[in-house]
Amino acid sequence: MRSPLRIFSGIYWAIGLLAFAGCATGPMHPPSSLPLLVEALRIGGNVIYMRHTTADVGRDVQGADDWWKKCGEGHRMLSDKGRADAAQIGETIRRFGFPISEVRCSEYCRAVETARLLSLGALKTDPRLNGWPAWKAVDPERGLQRLAQGTRALLAAPPAQENVLLLSHKQDFPRSTDPVLADLKDGECAVFTPDARGGFVLRGRIKAEDWAGLR
Repeated sequence: MRSPLRIFSGIYWAIGLLAFAGCATGPMHPPSSLPLLVEALRIGGNVIYMRHTTADVGRDVQGADDWWKKCGEGHRMLSDKGRADAAQIGETIRRFGFPISEVRCSEYCRAVETARLLSLGALKTDPRLNGWPAWKAVDPERGLQRLAQGTRALLAAPPAQENVLLLSHKQDFPRSTDPVLADLKDGECAVFTPDARGGFVLRGRIKAEDWAGLR
């Protein structure tokens, strides 16, 4: 994700960074321990931002039209490990009874497949969760800014009662207080709680391998 950003001038990067900078209103809270995070997910009211599981089969070839919506040759696809991890994470979420009211995912095939394998209900694709290369194709001048604004809006929207799951990609919005979206590993989740003031706070992170050990 970093290499595409470096080919653009610093001004576009700065615009996108400033658009995302308003995401946290008020002080950041220390990330919760895993047991506290599990309890928060049981209660609901959180936004779970998840990176798609391992996708190391093939590579993306950026072409004409909406190339990121296609599957197969010329696109990074989930590996067998990625499929197994997605199914196992979904099984754990269902077993714990974490309430999920809505599942939104990127239009990329690897994100859609991850969401389907989670089996947590009907999914809806949302271009605001697409990767930066797709936004660069849509809007070379303002794509980063629009991506940052869309991400912020989704993370700041308070769920009515249950949790909302966002299935996306690693996004390069580095901030000294909240770099989590820039270094999410495959299948890792960052749990945020909207603050009802247009911002959100990070509650904690759950790696793909952590789900199997939850008790």
